[in-house]
Amino acid sequence: MARSISDIFDSIQTAREAKPELSSLNSPSAVSIHRLWAYITSVVLWAHETLWDRHKADVDAALARAKPGTAAWYADQALLFQAGDTLVADDEGIHYAAGSTGARIITRAAAIENELTGKLFIKVAKDGATAGTLAPLSNAELVQVRGYFDRKGFAGVRKEIVSRAADKLKVAADVYYDPLIDVPGLQLLVQAAIRSYLANLDFNGLVYLSKIEDAIQSVAGVKDVKLLTVSARAGNGAPTIIPRVYETQAGYIVEDNASESTLADTLQFIPYGS
Repeated sequence: MARSISDIFDSIQTAREAKPELSSLNSPSAVSIHRLWAYITSVVLWAHETLWDRHKADVDAALARAKPGTAAWYADQALLFQAGDTLVADDEGIHYAAGSTGARIITRAAAIENELTGKLFIKVAKDGATAGTLAPLSNAELVQVRGYFDRKGFAGVRKEIVSRAADKLKVAADVYYDPLIDVPGLQLLVQAAIRSYLANLDFNGLVYLSKIEDAIQSVAGVKDVKLLTVSARAGNGAPTIIPRVYETQAGYIVEDNASESTLADTLQFIPYGS
């Protein structure tokens, strides 16, 4: 770890004082020649040590991400997939040929190893039609991704690669608000706050009831909130009641848009003090 400039300067002064032949360099002036040279040297050494620290950090980070066969490595490799391009194998490994121009369609990926089954579960998604949204890969694209991992993956690793439509979240809650606040405007702000929380989750992140409450209560004018029932469903499956936290099946989640399940349907606004 790089020493501070003052620490280096002090060590130079200590070394100087230990040398009898340098006893004549004893001026206490901050601008004496020997002190100026000591300071300049300290700055140079500090810069040198700082650059080495940064270089080491960069190397350590690269090595951590480059470990082949780890779950993180598989997630990184998913992001490097290029639709329509063919892999080549040579002394540098298995990779795309120079000049390959296939689109990198996967923008989100996560890999999770089930320690009980020894199976690696890889979730992937691409950008949706609307900015800031995600979407599943097409069947044809998913076939290519599976073939890509069949060639790049390690022998003996049992993999399941999926790309699914977003999980759907239904939030039934009583929202207590300042009765002086305009209700229609408040309703839109609360809905937007919940959608923003979901949109900003890390890919394959967890949905916490406490953070849904926090999102609602962050809206000016909201006095209190009582979550009644919060559930999520994957695809056309049955809803699952969330007791505290929920792991998405697709890796991402949006508001449920089924009839009578949208936030506009399930959030009840009650004047505070009623």
